[in-house]
Amino acid sequence: MAPKFMSREWIRLVGIQWNTHPEIQRDLQRFDATWEYYISDRPDIPRVMMFCKGGKVIFSGPSDGRARDFIMGATLDNWKKILRGEIKGKAALLTRKLTFQGSLMTALKYSKPFEIHLNILGEIPVDFEI
Repeated sequence: MAPKFMSREWIRLVGIQWNTHPEIQRDLQRFDATWEYYISDRPDIPRVMMFCKGGKVIFSGPSDGRARDFIMGATLDNWKKILRGEIKGKAALLTRKLTFQGSLMTALKYSKPFEIHLNILGEIPVDFEI
């Protein structure tokens, strides 16, 4: 049974997938950041977050109030499209289907890992019936 989207189990699996992805590990060896995800049209669903140090996710779970470097949100429908690969990350940002808060310079510097990151989110089987 697939975990519910934006659940504790789903974000834990995203962290595991991130830590085993060879390109992420190669390209982000000096990358430290905390980011949060949310569903903009479902404020009843708690936000989840990941903390990455040296390219490795060392925390993935419910948002715990710590400072975040990046915050990404989309409607549930747009998240489905992004995770299914129907909308690429860069296109989602440019068309504002994915909202982004944080350093745009850093995001642009790591644009390839950003796309891989969104692909990783889509690699996890998920139940969107939330």
